[in-house]
Amino acid sequence: MEQQMKDSKITYKIKPILIQPKRVHEFYEKIMILGYGVKIWNKKKDSKLYKFYLPVMRELMFWTFGITDEEKFNKMDVDMRSAVCNNYPCTIFEKEETQIICFETGIAFVVGNNVEKEILENNYISNIEKINIDASKTYKIALEEKELIYSYIFVLYKFILLNLLDKKMEDKDMFYKNRQFFVKFVQTIYNNKITDNAKANKLISEWEDKFELEKLYISVENKFDLLYKNIKLDNHENMFRIIIILLIVLIIIGTINLGNWIM
Repeated sequence: MEQQMKDSKITYKIKPILIQPKRVHEFYEKIMILGYGVKIWNKKKDSKLYKFYLPVMRELMFWTFGITDEEKFNKMDVDMRSAVCNNYPCTIFEKEETQIICFETGIAFVVGNNVEKEILENNYISNIEKINIDASKTYKIALEEKELIYSYIFVLYKFILLNLLDKKMEDKDMFYKNRQFFVKFVQTIYNNKITDNAKANKLISEWEDKFELEKLYISVENKFDLLYKNIKLDNHENMFRIIIILLIVLIIIGTINLGNWIM
């Protein structure tokens, strides 16, 4: 991970990428073959980070705190390690000074300068510009405490995920699946507090304002509500048409039966 000291702060460069959700496990295999290892946290060695984040955040981003035998895990075949990682909402990989933070949604962040082209240009990567994120954009942040980088990435994750949801809401045919996606996002990501650190929470609030998360969230919610109302209206109209057709059929059948009775 690139670190440049200036006024006691560490500067990070962050590149967002978008992985095809159904191929996340293949991407995991790809980067492990390129030499990236799963970042395994230790409650004693990484006690500052462990205490910094609330349990909900540790479960979301730092599940490897639960690995008790690091050597055994690293001896597993790449495909097995990939399968294990694929069971968790987020996995962090590292190689020398670079980290790749991957979420189950396919949103990932490369933190550092040395990014292989094989990572940014392969069949598993989607064009991030389709969700209105500039593909050439690299985010930079200077922080005093290295633990804060994951808070900033989490805010970035919410920003990009909201853009993804905003795009998904345009697909009327996928409404019910996207509704589940949206509800899960609100319950597990958007509304969750990630730390009790007052200084960090102030910074997180500033970052969220900078990315206009509330405005973006309202936009997605409004699209969701409008689509829901339109679908309900369509359903009512379809039901009305069915009732009218059934009534016409019954009238026709009744008329035929009446004619047969008279004759």
